[in-house]
Amino acid sequence: MVIEQVAAQVHRILRRTFASLCGSVDDAPPPAPPSGVGRTRAAQNIHPSDSLNAATLLFDIALTELAFDQHDPSEVARALNAAIMDEVVPASLAYVDALLERLAVAHTEERLGISRELHDRVAHGIAAGIQRVRLSRQPTSAAAGRIAEALDLLESALEETRSLALDLRHSVGDKLLDQAILDYVVDLVSEPPHVDASSEGTPRSLPAGVQEEAFIIVREAIHNARRHSRAGRITVVSNWRRDRLRISVADDGVGFERDTIRPGALGLIAAQERAELIGADLSIDSRPGAGTTVALTIARRESSA
Repeated sequence: MVIEQVAAQVHRILRRTFASLCGSVDDAPPPAPPSGVGRTRAAQNIHPSDSLNAATLLFDIALTELAFDQHDPSEVARALNAAIMDEVVPASLAYVDALLERLAVAHTEERLGISRELHDRVAHGIAAGIQRVRLSRQPTSAAAGRIAEALDLLESALEETRSLALDLRHSVGDKLLDQAILDYVVDLVSEPPHVDASSEGTPRSLPAGVQEEAFIIVREAIHNARRHSRAGRITVVSNWRRDRLRISVADDGVGFERDTIRPGALGLIAAQERAELIGADLSIDSRPGAGTTVALTIARRESSA
């Protein structure tokens, strides 16, 4: 499989080089679909550096053979390099996308395992502890105040554990991103603030790694708003446009001054790093008393169509 792909790549590269040198670019063969080559390399654990080494070797050999008298060697080199890059760059991007998808599947399986442990063992143990404290609490006891405080802490821990288990259980998987967000919102507990999710435009599939990272960013934005904003309502809108996707998480809570928030607070650093990982932009707009809006913008790539 790999040998046949390499032979086909070399053939296309040489044909496009000749077409460029002879001025017949319209007759040049198009590059192969990048996903086929890149995914094959990823499936067989062939690192992109091997492809680059092969490309360098091809350049050295072909340049010597093609630099005949009627063509300037520099023109031959430029045409040959352009033809090689037309094959190598898209395949390398597809290779990265395939690895991100593999990583997303691994993360999903790991999250499901942790979620089950939290729900079946940790949350169950906390719930049992709360029940025993309630049964043993006596209003006339001198320790009633401390027991009540312990009960509050246990109930808070139980709520946080259940919330974490819910977060871990949800992922995009085979769904579209906006559907995964809607499913997550539907499963949230009924206590305020209320969360609404909607979608505008025509949803489309994104690379698996991009979808999973974007989902985590949006999920964390919702989680932070529910915990810290003191809002009455949180609105999540996925706006699908031809050239980009913009997902906003807006609340009508207390807001905050960006300058007064330490850099690591509210998961800002982790969210920014995740956005950079998938080539997206993350903005946070907030003012005291005017709520907060977190917006994630993902530019469309040709390979995600």
